Amino acid sequence: MTTALVTGASRGIGRALAQTLASYGHDVVLVARDADALSRVGRELGNRYGVKVSALPADLAARDDLAVVAEAAATADILVNNAGAALGAPFSRTAWDGDRNNENSMLALNVTAPTRLIHAALPGMRERGFGRILNIGSVAGTGPVWAASTYGPSKAYLLGLTQSLALSREIRASNVRLTCLVLGHAVSEFHEKAGLPPSPRMLTLPTRFVADTAVRAIHRRRPPIVYIPGVRYKVLNFLLAHVPGGLIRIPGLVTDLSIAEK
Repeated sequence: MTTALVTGASRGIGRALAQTLASYGHDVVLVARDADALSRVGRELGNRYGVKVSALPADLAARDDLAVVAEAAATADILVNNAGAALGAPFSRTAWDGDRNNENSMLALNVTAPTRLIHAALPGMRERGFGRILNIGSVAGTGPVWAASTYGPSKAYLLGLTQSLALSREIRASNVRLTCLVLGHAVSEFHEKAGLPPSPRMLTLPTRFVADTAVRAIHRRRPPIVYIPGVRYKVLNFLLAHVPGGLIRIPGLVTDLSIAEK
């Protein structure tokens, strides 16, 4: 029996990904800060799919908690780095330290945590002869979707890390594969938690569609290194990657936080 570890699994995309992985017959380790929510999701998945579900409450922005999750990731066959955060304010006006809504915590969650978990998971996956790593990126990592924000650059790092490792000689010679899901707007609480306006309806993808297609993609014999769900986001990703930033003026897509708060 293979085991999948999913971070940010208590709600939204993470919960949907955990559900889809359980439907494939994988045991699941659920990671998030909310212990009660994790227990509810765990009971639901265990009862519905008959798989073993473990709840691992942890704050991935905290060093000690991250170390505990890294130990669990070392034995996982599938790692899903879904946990992430954004700040709904321009960089010049956000706090660096203090409460959880600050740059230091966001970068710890978006950059340090997935890097640490990948580093922990890869040796065991290579030794066992199988592994899949799914990193949840963002279209914001390919262009100035949230201008004046460090969220996009943090997701650009995750995309670059996925590509760098996936194309390395040691990974290509193994049966370990890495995929970055380049996601746009999906139905979740993400924007509300970040203090951002709701997603435009025309750009919003159903959570189940995103989860089902992403999990199907990583189960291919040759999973894609970059996976973009939906035709609309394939087009938008191409535009953001190739059109000069000054020419991008797509209503509802580009949010200049520095202007919004003036």
